[in-house]
Amino acid sequence: MEPTGKNDVRLRRVVEGRAVVSRAWITRYTGAGRSTVARWYALRHEQPQERRHPERVVTIDRVDYYDQAEVERFWAAHQEAVGTALLGVSGRKSGVEHGEPRGGRPVSAERAQAVQVALAELRRTNEHQRGLAGRLARTHGGNERTWARAVTDARAIHAAELGADNNAQRPAPQQE
Repeated sequence: MEPTGKNDVRLRRVVEGRAVVSRAWITRYTGAGRSTVARWYALRHEQPQERRHPERVVTIDRVDYYDQAEVERFWAAHQEAVGTALLGVSGRKSGVEHGEPRGGRPVSAERAQAVQVALAELRRTNEHQRGLAGRLARTHGGNERTWARAVTDARAIHAAELGADNNAQRPAPQQE
């Protein structure tokens, strides 16, 4: 049983013949920050079963412990899904397939809805108009900067749609 040196919290214990580990052990094992490990646990029910953070096994002296084998299984699945051995400051890797189409933070339901509203406006007018984000903020509520990000995302989607339409209308190149 190894103490961390800080508050004499045990990193690892054996409880009923089962190796259990604390969040401090998980932070050392994964390289993730304490807040990231706490977020993994708090949001575990939003993850697919194979990537879900394990449930707490026991609490001893106000310290939660988790099954070590389950934590190691979780971390292996998380690495495979995220594609990283060491995490950055945020506990997630930026880039394609990690949130937004161009990378970055995961898209919230509200943000996705805002993008759809902005996209509908762009489709209706078939062009971007200066001040659109401010107008959407006044009409639908919310922060103008948030709407500006939604408009930027919607413009990219709209441009891709127009590009796909233009490509579909072009004749196929003739081979000689």
